[in-house]
Amino acid sequence: MRHLAFDTSHAGVPVTYFAGTIALALFALQPVYVALSLAGAFAYSLACRGLRETLLKLRWQLPMIAVVGLANPLFSAQGATVAWRLGPVAVYWESVAFGLTMGALLAASILWFENAAATLPADRVLALLGARLPVVSTMVVMVAQLVPQLLRRGRTAGSALDACTAASAPAPTPVSRAARLSGVVMSWAMEDSLERSDAMRARGWGATRRRTSYRGRRLTTADAALLALVALLLALNVALVAVACSQWHFYPTMARLVPWWGYVPYAILMLVPTALALADDISWRLTK
Repeated sequence: MRHLAFDTSHAGVPVTYFAGTIALALFALQPVYVALSLAGAFAYSLACRGLRETLLKLRWQLPMIAVVGLANPLFSAQGATVAWRLGPVAVYWESVAFGLTMGALLAASILWFENAAATLPADRVLALLGARLPVVSTMVVMVAQLVPQLLRRGRTAGSALDACTAASAPAPTPVSRAARLSGVVMSWAMEDSLERSDAMRARGWGATRRRTSYRGRRLTTADAALLALVALLLALNVALVAVACSQWHFYPTMARLVPWWGYVPYAILMLVPTALALADDISWRLTK
């Protein structure tokens, strides 16, 4: 059994943590911070999904980093240090470094979003925001449910289309096949949306101004303490990230990276969910 971080905490704690962490991961465009963010996201993915599923995700994440890193120098030829030349095009090390950093930033952000989705199921989000933001919480839950459903239906439609070889002679081109699949899946989704909206109205959605909701867990003293610690770490790292990013630049030449104590609080912040998941797992094993 996989143990997740914040599993016994109030939903406000993981929402605050992942919202702040993802925001920092998106805006901290500095190599050390990007590396720490990617390492923290990868570590928590190992804790909550296991080695096999995490490595399966790396099959497309690592090529994505390589593609972004190699494509950026071709479209943004900036810098002062020439790495090599492709005919008349000069490739600069600064552009390569910027592309690799952007690719790693993209991979880290996607991993953090996936980690947040694994830690915060739809019922916890709905319980937290259902009464105050019913439309927003319903949209979040719907997106979390319907996107995987749409992908499954796309695979189902593709399998059915590939099985009907006699009806599709001659063989469709990739473009025509994709257009046909898109039409089938979108028609299916639109029909389902009408049925879903009718079902929601039949159950009283929008009948009153204020919506009642079940509160499964109240904010305890321990939750408040953990929330305060997360907020303190986030506030401290916002200031430290602003200082580090203001002193770092890729162009025209890269600034020099030096050891700095400000990386330590960010590393602690990135490892919080992994530490909580491991502590929960150890505690569970000791009580068996």
